[in-house]
Amino acid sequence: MSSTTYSPPSTRGGGFKASLLFGALFPVFLAAALIWRALPFSAEDGSPPKSVIGETRENLSIAISYALMARAMLQSFARD
Repeated sequence: MSSTTYSPPSTRGGGFKASLLFGALFPVFLAAALIWRALPFSAEDGSPPKSVIGETRENLSIAISYALMARAMLQSFARD
């Protein structure tokens, strides 16, 4: 007689993968924010300037959320 059990896939490394992705992409987004601020036409919008680090974190979190949504969509289409 054999018994079978279902165990969901482990999500143990999920936090590490997210922080690794964040750490790898942060310098790229920081460089993009600094380059954008160095351009002469970027300061003409009249809004108060944000900190470069805050702007980088905001843009990076938006990009990661879009990437995760795209991955979830692709996985759901692959199951169909």
